[in-house]
Amino acid sequence: MNYQQLIVLLPCHSLEDFPLHHTGDDAQGLLAAWTALWHPALIAACGKMPGWQRADVPPENVADKLIVVPGVAVAQLPADYLDRAQSEAACLVSSELDRQRIIEAALSRLEPPATPDAETWAGDFLALGYCFLQIELLARKLRYSSNLDEIHFQNQVVAAAVAAVAGQADEVVARLAASFDLLASQRDYYYPSEAFLLDMTMLTPATLDDKLRRQLDDPVASNLLVSGELLHQIARDQPDLMQALRQAVQDGRTGLIGGEYHPRRSALVSAETLLSQFRLGGAQCHAVVGRAFQAFGRQRFGLTPIMPQILTKLGFDGALHATFEAGDVPEGSQGKVRWEGCDGTTITAIARPPLDAAKPQTFVNLGVKLGESLDADQVATICLAHWPGSPSPWYEDLRRIVKYCAALGKFVTIEEYFRGTDYATHQDRFRYDQYRSPYLSQAVARGEPDPISSVVRHWRRRAAAEAAQALVTLTTLATGSEVRLAEDDVAQDPSARNVSARDVSEQSGPRPDNATQDNTAPNSSAHAARIATEPSSARPAALREPADLLDEIDLVDEPADAADLDAAVAAARQAALARFAAALPRSDAAAGAGCLVVNPHSFVCRAGLEIEALDAPPTIARPVYAATAAAGKTQLVVDVPPLGFVWVAAGSPGDAARKAGPTLVEDHRLRNEFIEAQIDSQTGGLRAVREYNGRHNRLGQQLVFRAASDTRRKKDTADDEPPTSIMVADSVRVTVATETLGEITTRGRLTDLRGRPLAAFQQTFRLWRGARVLLIDVELTPEQPCTGDPWNNYYGVRVAWANDTAELHRAANLMRQPANARRFESPLFIEIDDQGSRATILTGGLPFHRRHGSRMLDTPLIVSGERCRHFRLGIGIDLKNPLHEALHLISPLPTLPQIASAPTPSPTSWLFHVDARNVIATHWEPIIEAARAVGFRARLLETQGRQVTARLQCFRTPGSARKVNFQDGFLAECPIENDAIPVRLTAYEWAQVEARW
Repeated sequence: MNYQQLIVLLPCHSLEDFPLHHTGDDAQGLLAAWTALWHPALIAACGKMPGWQRADVPPENVADKLIVVPGVAVAQLPADYLDRAQSEAACLVSSELDRQRIIEAALSRLEPPATPDAETWAGDFLALGYCFLQIELLARKLRYSSNLDEIHFQNQVVAAAVAAVAGQADEVVARLAASFDLLASQRDYYYPSEAFLLDMTMLTPATLDDKLRRQLDDPVASNLLVSGELLHQIARDQPDLMQALRQAVQDGRTGLIGGEYHPRRSALVSAETLLSQFRLGGAQCHAVVGRAFQAFGRQRFGLTPIMPQILTKLGFDGALHATFEAGDVPEGSQGKVRWEGCDGTTITAIARPPLDAAKPQTFVNLGVKLGESLDADQVATICLAHWPGSPSPWYEDLRRIVKYCAALGKFVTIEEYFRGTDYATHQDRFRYDQYRSPYLSQAVARGEPDPISSVVRHWRRRAAAEAAQALVTLTTLATGSEVRLAEDDVAQDPSARNVSARDVSEQSGPRPDNATQDNTAPNSSAHAARIATEPSSARPAALREPADLLDEIDLVDEPADAADLDAAVAAARQAALARFAAALPRSDAAAGAGCLVVNPHSFVCRAGLEIEALDAPPTIARPVYAATAAAGKTQLVVDVPPLGFVWVAAGSPGDAARKAGPTLVEDHRLRNEFIEAQIDSQTGGLRAVREYNGRHNRLGQQLVFRAASDTRRKKDTADDEPPTSIMVADSVRVTVATETLGEITTRGRLTDLRGRPLAAFQQTFRLWRGARVLLIDVELTPEQPCTGDPWNNYYGVRVAWANDTAELHRAANLMRQPANARRFESPLFIEIDDQGSRATILTGGLPFHRRHGSRMLDTPLIVSGERCRHFRLGIGIDLKNPLHEALHLISPLPTLPQIASAPTPSPTSWLFHVDARNVIATHWEPIIEAARAVGFRARLLETQGRQVTARLQCFRTPGSARKVNFQDGFLAECPIENDAIPVRLTAYEWAQVEARW
């Protein structure tokens, strides 16, 4: 039979109220029903293009008609309509979701049957039908009318269909092109601006197959969202696929979106780790593709406000400000904006999330979304994300459409988009609190071991490697010759030879007994390329320099060979310390027992130490603040200058016999000249901590077990939420009581409200003389496991303060930022500012925190999958710079006991100094030419949001200095004032300074 009409019944009264809200199968059926009727054989047989009618008023005369009813319209049909239509020689297809099945059912009754030539062109006609629908919806939904010459359009469509059935290819192409041009003209009548489509194909190791190969051969532009690590895997395992990818990139058919080597949990790491990832990723991309990434994006959640300045200084053209997984990312005011970072640097960014190209609802109202973007956005942009291959027939339709016209936009590569579209004039600045990460929940859901302590280990591991890098740099600059740590460097020094398990534990953080083994940037891009492409196992241990170790630490969240890496880091730090000690000039005096204390930080550190090398405590005079002999050790408090050292020698017998002062322990109190901490004898927690010029309680601390059911989670903002655990002390005893150090240890139990045991605990409180930080070591032995949502089921530390109007700040990528969210990350510190009185929680690498009401904060210690049982944190009172104390807590100062004479001309000295407290040096490296040190590079970060001119004072006068970007490109000259380099920094600016002697 030949159909007289091709009709789709729709659940609407006109195209103005076309149902755009449907999702899933409903949307699928709606699109399948509309587009299936546009098969060229059907149009040619009917002699007219398809039409539509209301489902509640269907055609009465159904004979010789092809009627398709999507599932969403069936309920609106008259009661007996389906049965009557089938009995009256109509071809009726109802509630079918698959477009091809609708076509097959329609063609099965067509006489004569469809020709093979018609099938050849079927995809283009189906795309034409989809384009027609979207253009009509765009015009009617946003402009209420259509100006399409439907008679002329129908004539072109029918002529094209007849030519397709007859196999007249040239005629088909001409008529289809004319039809698409008419639709494009209709869109241009209302929206003459260009619209851009960005195909974003996500890749994983499991998607590197023939579907990706076919996509790379497609002439329509697409973009791959890929990491440097995945590029390395493709180049190593599938060289043919890599060649196809490289050719597609060179031809301009495929763009690359990426940047990092292995996307880390960005909110949980330092700025240096982020830069290292970008440098390693760029080096890998350049090595296998021939150029570095030019557009930044990542599949994993991990955007932070520090990124615009990093990306700009690395030469990126633009960024994708969106996430492809769980987590909250703020949406921009426009599709294309200037993303302003925390320091004021801006970079062009796509600031709206991509649409899912695998979901039919994306394509039901694609035209309307395009119209809204054309109406509201400076640059109309639609991003479509999917895995390799065509994710849906409607996406395939869209890609066919762009081969004929730009009615629904044109596909471009990301590089073409950022360089060829209009400059974005809208500027958006997002706060750290606007990004809410899914890291903890994801780690628990995936069954990852140690979702909390792995972060602690990363920070301690990296801090130890950074200390080694700083010591190597100082030694190189002091001697003028390049220092390379060799394997025999460790053997030459007795103190460096014995790297014990305790050394590794101190650097890496406590490890559970049952644990299993499961751009600081490089000096050059060549170094980064080697690290990124050469496995660490292929490099001899003797070549694992601190710069190499830093990059290895940054490659993955938790390396499989973590124990070996920790041992290598500890050995490198000890070897670097030994080389530094050997480079110091020594006096001619007789050698004696002493201890070299070195500060690798750019700020003064007051360190509390216990050493065994001294026969008698040293004389108490600057830089020694306090010293006591106790239990065969010397308890020592010493002020170590920035990037400098202190030589501590044994005192005279007269000094040893001096009169002892008062101890730092009284009853259940620890007190020094600055603060007093009272331990609660009933709970074993911290009852109060005070300073002497204000006697009100600043903080209290307890351990808690939280096990919230789904019905209680809505109460997590209430102060009166009933407790789920009780902390009970079994013993409170003084374990150290001297004039230099006080220590109280409590032991007890956590029980539920009925007295049933949940966990055993031990808490050790330590206070050094001259310190403003109370150290707390926590050991927990759970009896009740944690299960479920880690944000509501955990063992943790709860801190409470008095004033519910106090403001909270946190450390984010080393910068002090407001903390107003209910849940947030801060691996270094949280500052509680009560009208100028500041108390600080030094988290020691513990990253996750949750507000409990308005006056309490929980820091989870143990959640599902966490194996660590030992934790360390600190409570600081009125700290001048919490970041300094936080870094010091994570990275204790290296010490080297020796039998040697004192350094000359002074037993204490520094090599570099930054005079602004709100500025820290995050990285040091020497500039080496012909094996000689001719200068240095340093990166300086403003951490508190205040513009400043920081003076970088040097141990010798530089000949020149300049600010450079992270590619060593010139930015500005820096003046030289005597032996100092004044560096002007805006709020939160991270600058690289290059100085030459």
